[in-house]
Amino acid sequence: MALTAEGERFGNINPELRQLICLTDDDVLHIVDGYEADPFVLAFQDTVRRAGIKAELASVTPEQLKELYQGITSAINLGFGRSSQESASKRQREVVQILKLATQSGASDIHFFPTPNGHQLRFRVHGELDTIKSFAGGDGLALLSTIYTSMCESVDPNYRPEVSQDGRLQSEFVKECGLFGARIATRPTLNGPWMAVRLLYDSGEVIPLERMGYLDEQIDLLTRLIHRTEGMVLLSGTTGSGKSTALQTLLSMLLKFNNFAINLATVEDPVEYRIEGANQTPLLGEWADAITNLMRMDPDVLMLGEIRDLLSAIAAFQAANTGHGAWSTVHTSTAAACIQRLHDLGVEDSLLMDPSLVKGLVNQSLTRVLCPDCKLPYLENCGRLTRDLQHRIQKRCIPEHVYLKGAGCARCKGRGVVGRTAIAEIILPDLRFMRTFREKGKAEAQAFWVHSLGGITKNAHLIHRINEGIVDPLLGEKDVCQLDEDVMTIGGRQ
Repeated sequence: MALTAEGERFGNINPELRQLICLTDDDVLHIVDGYEADPFVLAFQDTVRRAGIKAELASVTPEQLKELYQGITSAINLGFGRSSQESASKRQREVVQILKLATQSGASDIHFFPTPNGHQLRFRVHGELDTIKSFAGGDGLALLSTIYTSMCESVDPNYRPEVSQDGRLQSEFVKECGLFGARIATRPTLNGPWMAVRLLYDSGEVIPLERMGYLDEQIDLLTRLIHRTEGMVLLSGTTGSGKSTALQTLLSMLLKFNNFAINLATVEDPVEYRIEGANQTPLLGEWADAITNLMRMDPDVLMLGEIRDLLSAIAAFQAANTGHGAWSTVHTSTAAACIQRLHDLGVEDSLLMDPSLVKGLVNQSLTRVLCPDCKLPYLENCGRLTRDLQHRIQKRCIPEHVYLKGAGCARCKGRGVVGRTAIAEIILPDLRFMRTFREKGKAEAQAFWVHSLGGITKNAHLIHRINEGIVDPLLGEKDVCQLDEDVMTIGGRQ
């Protein structure tokens, strides 16, 4: 029965709107193809939600909509299954197939990008977005609705394409797809709703620092940090820079070094990777409250998923100031910028500039690794690059050791790259570094770290990998920084 027909429960809608939608008593909202993002249709969906109905969306033609109102046919004959549950089940299977294809491709993210004609399905693999297929009309919107309403754990049980929403994929689907978890975020756009799904893998393996891409000198510094259980260590980078993976490895090493005889407790939003031997807890409420609660659980070391505001920063410093270890992440582009970020949040300099509290600052990016089978020698192919990049390569690198991305082959599946490697910088602040930062600022402190303490910047790490022939300088500049970044920011050989 059509609940939006005249005289029925929702029969007082505008006649023009009735030509676009039909809500049936099996809780399916049928929408004429192409009108899923119509403001009047979206407003009616909100009305249905407020009435306590969790409606499944289905795309129909104008003729099919007319048949629904005339009672000539039913949802079964329109191809939606015997009920909304069966319809949802079919789309759930399609979503699971998409998730499995993404995991087989090694994708880090899945995007449902809205277009004027529907949605594009895109996977991010090795940092690049690949278009997999397109969904016409309302097919993409129906998938988004299925993911959020029937496959997702979220605060709001109803999918609302006109607002931003966050959630997590339910455990049954996570396990079926061989994942540890999946974060879901939605946002309205000019062309309709956009959904991004971050895939969280758990192979059960702790990836060694060498395999991540850290240099021997950097591994020595990180080893010093994990051999102590007090003070604060901050890992930083942009979204998708591998911070969480690095944190998992470092904390696993810390536990192993202490023979698993310490209490390492975490608060994460959500829990992204398994850390064997740690008490991993989800964020419940505010970060500062969670940290305060965790301090009552007799921890030796705390891992805080992210410092986002002043209250969480102060709570983290209180943990470090009482003899606990505190590890966390922030979003910055350099290691030294971690201090600037916390200063901007409002942390007092007496805490921030104390090297007995702040033990380590780590920043990393990920850059693509060349396929060894199809990479091309730079000297024979330098004409492919712009003159200014050629100039930087000639001046900063060893040209005869440099290679460029090839056209692709069977080994790399036509990509020209076979993975990504970490490009990092690690600062173990001392009193002189902190004094320079306080008196002269971040840039001078960075310069002091390099020129007086022998620090290895991300720029230097990147050039090292380019000279090994495993990173294309063009891709390295896109992923990390320009080859002359150090010259521009901390001075040095012109």
